[in-house]
Amino acid sequence: MKVISIDSKTSEERTDEEIELLKKLDHPNIIKLFEYFIDEDNYYLITEYCNGGDLFDLIKKKQKFSELSAAYIMFQIFRALIYCHNTHHLIHRDIKPENIVVFRQNNAEDDLYDVKLIDFGISKIFNKSENDNKVKGSLNYIAPEVLKHKYDEKCDIWSCGVIFYIL
Repeated sequence: MKVISIDSKTSEERTDEEIELLKKLDHPNIIKLFEYFIDEDNYYLITEYCNGGDLFDLIKKKQKFSELSAAYIMFQIFRALIYCHNTHHLIHRDIKPENIVVFRQNNAEDDLYDVKLIDFGISKIFNKSENDNKVKGSLNYIAPEVLKHKYDEKCDIWSCGVIFYIL
């Protein structure tokens, strides 16, 4: 369950947008939203259970990944992004290890992990003929084009390159 505090009208609008977006997304490498609830203080997003923590914690724990393991993780992230970009014209804008959850280790000997993309809080629907100009994302993973205020969905691919390098 993801809990989002209601602290301003802007966060309410963004959270409503994130909920509507998650309801539309249906991909094996994107977290599935089952239900949501709202009270006076919080939104409660009920998602599928991923028992492996996030990729950031796995990186800290393992320190080193085999080439096969890194490639398998990246393959899944790219699949999710192709689905977002091509099917829903959606830029995630915050691809980082903390926004990728591990939900299963396939085989301890092969060191292969299944992952899902999460946290679409700053994502945006894009128009192929326009570039976005708002700086969004996490500084260590942000594409140079974002800092120049002229970017499109390819900014997500840059972030993937940073993750791949870390792996």
